[in-house]
This record gives sequence, structure tokens and C-alpha cells, in this order.
Amino acid sequence: MTTFEEVHARATEMSEWVTRSLKEPLATKYPSILWSDSEFNLDNQRQAEFAGEYWILDPLDGALNFVQGFSFFALSLCLVRAGQPVVSFVYDPSSRELFHAVSGQGAFMNGSPIHVATKQGLGQPYITTSLPSNPAKEPEISELTVRGITRFMTKTVAVKILGAVSLQLAYVASGRLDGYFEFGDDYYDWLAGSLLVKEAGGIITNGQGGPFTWGTSGIITANTSLHGKMVAELREL
Repeated sequence: MTTFEEVHARATEMSEWVTRSLKEPLATKYPSILWSDSEFNLDNQRQAEFAGEYWILDPLDGALNFVQGFSFFALSLCLVRAGQPVVSFVYDPSSRELFHAVSGQGAFMNGSPIHVATKQGLGQPYITTSLPSNPAKEPEISELTVRGITRFMTKTVAVKILGAVSLQLAYVASGRLDGYFEFGDDYYDWLAGSLLVKEAGGIITNGQGGPFTWGTSGIITANTSLHGKMVAELREL
């Protein structure tokens, strides 16, 4: 694939296939649960869309990685009830790893319990982040991200951009990554992974260290000790 149109067409084809594969069976099994189509509608993500239960799906998180043959992509699915995420799944088809969390019952990878890492100081962690999908259209967020990377570069083991936000959050929940931060307003990108981290013993806040909820801007997540240090650094940007 050599053109943007070809890349976009392939990603769209796969996204539509995943959506069909999940939406129809879920509607049959759980007919009372609604379905959100607001993955790309940030206005609809500023508050709970429905009063009852509904599914939020990202069928191809890390679409460019998928098209390029880089095996760091996933699908994420989250069930929202009364405005709160209560069940979430992040599936990595490349490694056949299914991460899931149930509110109040813990987080798991292929059925085994997972927990966030225990590193304490800033000199130890492996931290990741993500740029906007179209950096040129969001220059302020792109600049903040670069400044955040620069700030952590000399203070941590590594800072990387991997793509597939939900999978990075799943890796934080399982202790493979130590922390994650991102600027922007893509709440649905974060929702499934945020429940994983919470149920795995981690802390999730918005980009300023405040409550992570509807209408939030940014996300910072890690274990309790490291999270506070990340918040302090990012407030200096």
C-alpha cells in the first residue's frame, strides 16, 4: 500500500468487519443494551450518551500499525452502565492476549489476575504516550506531547510512542509498562483501558491530576507513587 487512500480503505475494511462481528451477536444476546456510534464524535463523549447500558467499541485501535504490519494493535470494548464503565475488554490478536476487567472484581489477562508495576522513582519507569491521530490538525496537543516526552527523556528508563492506546493502558495494568500519559479529549479511546488500570490497582486522572470523568482533558496513569511524580512533571509544561 503506497497511498493514504489505500491505507484508509484497508483500515476501514477491517474496522467494519470487526464491528459487524461483535455488534450483531451482542445485540442478539443482550438486546436491551444500546450501542454507541460516537468513536469519532468528541462532542458526544463529553457526557454519558445514554442513561442505561451501552457498548463502546474501538474495532481497530492502532490502525496504522495494523496496515503497516506492525503487531501492536488491538480492539477494545467497554460496557457503560449509569455513566460508569463496568466491564471492559482489550484484545491483542497478534499475541492472542485478552485483557478484561469487571468493576470491583479485578483485572485479568487470559484469565489470570494482573497488577500494575511497583516502581517508585522517576529514574526507573518505562513510560509511553501517543500523538494525536492527525498532529498537523492539533498542533497545540502535538507540541504538549513532544514537551512531555522531552521532560521525561532524561529522567526515566525510556519514553516511547507505540500507538494503540487501549493496549498501552492494558500493558500498564499488567505491569509491562509503568506509566502512560496523553493529551487531548479522546475519552472513548481511554475508557476500556482505564477500567483495566483501576482494577489492577493503578491510579487514573485527567492531564492535570484531577478526576478522570466525562469531559476530561488528557489522561495520566501509573501506580500510586509514580503517578504523583508524573503529574508533578507534566504540570510544569
